[in-house]
Amino acid sequence: MSDVLLVLLIVFLVALAVLAAVILVLRRRNLAKAAGARRRVDPLADEPDVYDPHQIGVGDVITYAGIDHVVRGTIVLEEGGMTWREHLLDGSTGRRWLTVEDDEGDLELTLWMRREGTNLTPDGDVILDDRVHRQIERGRATYTAEGTTGTPPSGTVDYADYATADKTGLIAFERWAATQSWEVSTGRAVSRGELTVYHRTPDQ
Repeated sequence: MSDVLLVLLIVFLVALAVLAAVILVLRRRNLAKAAGARRRVDPLADEPDVYDPHQIGVGDVITYAGIDHVVRGTIVLEEGGMTWREHLLDGSTGRRWLTVEDDEGDLELTLWMRREGTNLTPDGDVILDDRVHRQIERGRATYTAEGTTGTPPSGTVDYADYATADKTGLIAFERWAATQSWEVSTGRAVSRGELTVYHRTPDQ
């Protein structure tokens, strides 16, 4: 009889050990599921590391020099089969324009700031900030606009681009109607890496 009791005791202990192991495994699984449910998700995980400057549009946020700017409006210009874009950026330090264009396959990004009260016109060489600027391009383009741009929805614009001999000083003249005076902006070329772009999500 004692042998039978001993066998039953061993069977009971083994069953108890198996039950404890099963409970431990199930408990660990439940804890892992709970931890997974609480895990935070990176909201920018789906954003590409390298953005496409040609996809910038109204509602995007562009960070430059540590300051966020909202794209308030976009102007798409076309002349002789060439297309380029000007984006109005609005940030805490004021408004500026970003030009995105391809020049013979090379991407060019330029940031512009409006200069008021210069009384300059694109006639011959132009002196601004004690530097001589010479004309490098001039023409008339058709355009369409969306968002806030300060221009009609579509039309034509006369433009003239000037630069210093070392290309570090840039001036842009624009006239959106023949009866208007020239708008003057000074600019600097920027690299793609100087800008961080967060595209507006479709549901915003």
